[in-house]
Amino acid sequence: SLSMGEGLLVDLARRETRCLAEDMAEDALGKFTFHVVPEEDMSADESKKPAQVTVTVKSPENKQLHTKVLSHDVDTFSFTSHTVGHHEICFKNLANVARRVHLEVQTDLSVKDYSEVVRAEHLRPLELLFRRAEDKLSDISAEMEKSRDREAALRDNSEAIAARIQWFSIMSISVLLAISAWQMVYLKSFFRSKKLL
Repeated sequence: SLSMGEGLLVDLARRETRCLAEDMAEDALGKFTFHVVPEEDMSADESKKPAQVTVTVKSPENKQLHTKVLSHDVDTFSFTSHTVGHHEICFKNLANVARRVHLEVQTDLSVKDYSEVVRAEHLRPLELLFRRAEDKLSDISAEMEKSRDREAALRDNSEAIAARIQWFSIMSISVLLAISAWQMVYLKSFFRSKKLL
C-alpha cells in the first residue's frame, strides 16, 4: 500500500508491466496523479508526444476504472471507491526503451478541496483549520465504525466456523465409536462361528 500524498518513481524496463496497489475504504475519495518523467536530453517537441506508457486502474473486483496512454504532462484520475480493498494501478511500457513514471496517491481528506467551502462560508484561516480538523475527526470516527463492523462480521464468521468444526468433531467421534462397536460385534460373531471363543 502506498502512503497518502507521497510521490513514487516507478522504473519500467522495455516492454515491462508493473502493478502497485492502494488499499482503500468504501466510499473513500482517491486521486492518482501520474506522468512519464522526461529524459534529460529530450527536446520540447519530443516531450509533447505520447510516451508509449499506459496506465490502468482497477477496482478490487478487477473492474477497469481508468485507462490512458500517458505523456510527459501530468495526468490526474479522481474517483470514489465503492468497495473495500486493493485498487490496482498498472503501468505498461510499450516502448523499446526504459521509462520512469512518477506516481502520487492521495486519499480521503487530502483530496477534498476546501476553496469552495472558504468562499461559501467566508471562513477565516483559523476557522478553516478547525473545519479540516472536524472533517478529519469525522473521517476517523467513520473509519473506526467501519472497522468495528468488519471486526463484528469476522467474529461472527469465526464463531460460525468454530461451531461447524465442533459439530464435525462430534459427528466424527460418533461415527468412529459406531464403527468400533460394529467391529467388536462382527469380530465376536466371527470368532464364535469359527468356535474360537
